[in-house]
Amino acid sequence: MHLLIIDMYELGQFLRILLWIFLPLFVIVLLITTYIHHRRKRGVAEVVLENRELLLSVEGGPDLEQPEGDDIYKGLLWMKQKFEEYRVQADVRVGGLREQLEQRNATIQALQEELAESKEKIADLKGKLENNMSLLLHIHKELDRSLGFEKPLTASTPEAG
Repeated sequence: MHLLIIDMYELGQFLRILLWIFLPLFVIVLLITTYIHHRRKRGVAEVVLENRELLLSVEGGPDLEQPEGDDIYKGLLWMKQKFEEYRVQADVRVGGLREQLEQRNATIQALQEELAESKEKIADLKGKLENNMSLLLHIHKELDRSLGFEKPLTASTPEAG
């Protein structure tokens, strides 16, 4: 019951204690994260400069040292070569996709033709079946008539009435 009776002074003291604990921890974690990120970026930049490749990400402002004119030219040539490689790869992929599309269109056409032929066969079989059914019905009536199973309308039946 005593836990529910907290005045504003005690709540303020509790929050101050929490801030004294967690604010320094937050600052320390932020500094460590920033340092690790800086080391990784610096390592990547050193690897790029060692390989004499063009650094494509812009870091900082005008304070960066500009590489020599020959390095810029080599970087541009490298970018052009990569673009051409990507273009060739894209053309190959597009060609493959076009071939697949043509194959699938041919398959669709063949299936549509087969479906049309099947519909024609079904219509033909339906007509033959209807003819056979009418013939069987006619034969059945003739057999009934010839064997005398047909009921003649007489005065004893209510239909003759």
